[in-house]
Amino acid sequence: MMPSLLNKETIESIYECAVDILSTLGVEFDMASARELFKKNGAKIEGKKVYLPPSLLAETLSLMPKYKYEPTNIKRLVAASPFSNSPMILDDVTGESRRGNIGDAVKMYQLAETSKLYESVNPGVVDPEGNGSDDQYIAQIAMLLKYSDKWPSLGLRATKSNTKNGDVYTSAKKAIQLIKEIKGEDKNPVMGQGICPMAPLSYDEESLINLTVLVEENQDIAISPCTLSFMTGPESLMGIVIHDIAISLAGAVYVQLLKPGTNVSFNNFSTMTDMKTMQPVYGSPEYVHVQIMFYEVCLYFEMDCILCGCFSDGTRNDYQSGFESCLTTLAPYSITAVEEIWCYPGHMAAFAGGSFNKIIFDEELMITCNRLLQGMGLSIDPLLKDKLGRSLETKSFLTIGDVSIYRKEQRVTKIFDKRGIVPGNSPTDKGMNFNANKEIERRCAEYILPERSKTQKELLSKYLPTQCKY
Repeated sequence: MMPSLLNKETIESIYECAVDILSTLGVEFDMASARELFKKNGAKIEGKKVYLPPSLLAETLSLMPKYKYEPTNIKRLVAASPFSNSPMILDDVTGESRRGNIGDAVKMYQLAETSKLYESVNPGVVDPEGNGSDDQYIAQIAMLLKYSDKWPSLGLRATKSNTKNGDVYTSAKKAIQLIKEIKGEDKNPVMGQGICPMAPLSYDEESLINLTVLVEENQDIAISPCTLSFMTGPESLMGIVIHDIAISLAGAVYVQLLKPGTNVSFNNFSTMTDMKTMQPVYGSPEYVHVQIMFYEVCLYFEMDCILCGCFSDGTRNDYQSGFESCLTTLAPYSITAVEEIWCYPGHMAAFAGGSFNKIIFDEELMITCNRLLQGMGLSIDPLLKDKLGRSLETKSFLTIGDVSIYRKEQRVTKIFDKRGIVPGNSPTDKGMNFNANKEIERRCAEYILPERSKTQKELLSKYLPTQCKY
């Protein structure tokens, strides 16, 4: 029997509460054309508020492709991208934080490109300093296309502050068209983007413009609520989930009204609030439970949803950061039926910061946990009895053991400190931070810039920040 956090009755109650909220309280859509589209399809409109009757909800959601969870018994951790979205970078030498810059962004791409753990990429250093382009959003997309060949899965979106003349629609459109030109693909999706609604119960104009462009350009869409308890959402954890299901369904309906049959997936970044600091808390059981409850409701109603890990509120590379990364990464496997978790190595301070050393530490965590989740393919050595017999004479396996078996079945980390405690050992002398720095240096030195044609280089150079042009 597969593990689950919620029973059938609770899941159905959560969904029913969400449906009731949509029809009686409504959701604000801060864009006139969106409200007009809802009105045209029978929704009641009051000011900016849209009321979705259950019949319209059921009718439009029936148009969305269904997702059926099919267990494969292959569990794995996958790296989405470093940092997720971080405006600040922790200086791993001084321990101080600073704004991320263009050099940090390039370094982030180099590390993501030189590891097989990453299957997608995102401009994780948000709005870096030194980006003097007249359209900073497209410049960040151009950087992604120069430095990486991985699948663009964006948490970054076009805003009035990062686009030319504040023209969100034009920049969002041009960015996708730029990806299409570089990828040489016009029919199939070339990127995905997560759209975060504004809690409570609202879609701001910028998110709706980005969402509309994604639909028009036939790209992959994810709706990603980020609600904070007692701040932007209910004070109860299940109340947050009900709110998030409601607002996600409203967004999915809008997408189906724009283009019936468009696939929409979901993920969740909502969590509790620390009322002392007024900050979100991610490295906690509360965050894990909100995420899993949302996930189980989505799967029950055959809506695609993923879980995310490696989230930490730590502001330095210490026990707290390691514990929180491990908790958010591994705990879901014991609580619910999940086979794949997408992680964000280097994530610190609840989306506010990132650490390059922590990228390496989180990658090492993922590699080790994947060995635990997937098993190591162990078998009995046919020569075991003979070796044990010989060991009675040699008193050691060093001369009779098979090195290839040792290397296949046992992995000693090169990152974490395994030297033991001996007199004179300084905890700051060649410890795991030293090892992480060496690994970063090695991978940045080995990084090879993706090949681009002369035409592609000229196209990207039109948008790249000055220091990144070919």
